[in-house]
Amino acid sequence: MKRRIFIPLAIMIFIYTPWLDAGVWTDPFDGDQLAKEWSFRDRPGETSTVEVKDGFLRITDPTGNWGHMEKDKPMLEREVPDTAQDLVVSGLFSSEPDKPADAWIGMFIFGDDPMDFACLLFGGESNQAQKCLIGSMVLGGWQDKGHFETGADVPLYLKLEKVGDQFTGYYRTNEKEDWRTIGNIWTHQIKTVKTVGLGFINSWGGQAVTFLVDSFTLEGEGVEPLAIRAKGKLTTTWGDVRSDP
Repeated sequence: MKRRIFIPLAIMIFIYTPWLDAGVWTDPFDGDQLAKEWSFRDRPGETSTVEVKDGFLRITDPTGNWGHMEKDKPMLEREVPDTAQDLVVSGLFSSEPDKPADAWIGMFIFGDDPMDFACLLFGGESNQAQKCLIGSMVLGGWQDKGHFETGADVPLYLKLEKVGDQFTGYYRTNEKEDWRTIGNIWTHQIKTVKTVGLGFINSWGGQAVTFLVDSFTLEGEGVEPLAIRAKGKLTTTWGDVRSDP
């Protein structure tokens, strides 16, 4: 006769609660301050601003007029464990203005040097269709892997995957869609991934641009969950954010 095994409900909840799984760190940007894992570096003069407001991260560059070959950029970064060299970063993003504003903004995976990174970005030239950009900076030399029209407006879901030396970018317009590959897989030999970032690669339009982040996720071996469980996003909508002075 089989014995019945009873597992206390509290233990079952602990086992099956997704936010407790090791290997996934998600920041929903609730509250009014950054999680302790983040650090910010800026362009000379420290003119950019970073704030968490109404459940969104906002990184604002007020003036523009700088290119992608400059090593100092408005960039929010968090360290990556040595065990997480194969990793995935993803999130839900928008911008103000919501049309491309002569800037590229998005997600970065950095090596030891600030000019050694792979990135997945969105934006493009003003008043044109929203595009995604994939590419790498290798020892100060930019390797453009293509600009691709999305056929959609922001907000956009983006995902950048690193497996060994292979990088793949993806996007989708809502969480019910399947991920769509952006361009082709490309190769970039980052000896050791040190940080992942959210920010600008360039802004050449001479106007203020705000990078809006609804949520950001890092997945990889040895990645610990966010220390405090999110209480749930506020009821702010993207329309509310855009109309907020």
